[in-house]
Amino acid sequence: MTRASALRETREDEPGCAYLLHERGGVDRTCGAPRRHASPYCPTHHALCHVANGSPAEADHLRQVEALATVVGGRRSREGGAPSLRFLRRLERRSRSFVR
Repeated sequence: MTRASALRETREDEPGCAYLLHERGGVDRTCGAPRRHASPYCPTHHALCHVANGSPAEADHLRQVEALATVVGGRRSREGGAPSLRFLRRLERRSRSFVR
């Protein structure tokens, strides 16, 4: 058995939808509903998370990723601690323009 087929088999054996639900008290749990074929999510959560190839949603998503990469500084980030508050605010403002 190859490593890829072993990994695929492991995924097939995993129970239920992997979508994270945020519970009160800061505890997260997975949805757990029966999964859609070839997806880690149930049909409802797959529809929320999946972006179809060639769709307008995919184009919007790619534009957002490119804009965020530009703000962050491309593919390389600097080493060190957490980003500054100023940077996080700028990132939030930039990403909001794509959500509208």
